Amino acid sequence: MNYFTYGVRGLLTAMFLIAVVGKAGRAGAFSAFADSLRPLAVVPGPAVRAVALAVVAGEGAVCLALVLPYTPVTLAGLLAATLLLAVFAVVIARSVGRGTTVHCRCFGRSAAPLGRAHVVRNGLLASVAGVGAAVVAAGPAGGSNPAMAAVAWCAGAVAGGLVTVLEDLVSLFRPVAPSVTE
Repeated sequence: MNYFTYGVRGLLTAMFLIAVVGKAGRAGAFSAFADSLRPLAVVPGPAVRAVALAVVAGEGAVCLALVLPYTPVTLAGLLAATLLLAVFAVVIARSVGRGTTVHCRCFGRSAAPLGRAHVVRNGLLASVAGVGAAVVAAGPAGGSNPAMAAVAWCAGAVAGGLVTVLEDLVSLFRPVAPSVTE
């Protein structure tokens, strides 16, 4: 495996791990996530909790597959990540296109409604995961220095953490509306 792949694995593992913890790591988080799926109208009402559970389980499975040091499992994890992220992008694009307002529960709590930025983010991440899968499928190429592999993994994990707080980081640089004083 090359260093790019280690970085992609670190990015996706951190991002999906934060997503799982955000959706299931505290009281009421899973119910809030499941409830956020209802307005998307992707699945019938009775199936919403099952789909929410499948999403969290899928994200957890991706994390596990990406940390295991077995190439076929890594490839499966990258393909699953690509599929999950692409589905997320399509569902969000559909919701935005219909004008549905749903709060983002991608990584737990958020006041931000799902929007075009979420579609772009998930589309880009799906592309990165897909390229990672293609690199793994192509076979071994470089990446034999364990220290460099660890650096690539850690850099990817930091990037994955930053992806999960991207909305907060962007809001730091938005202009603040002047307060109206009389």
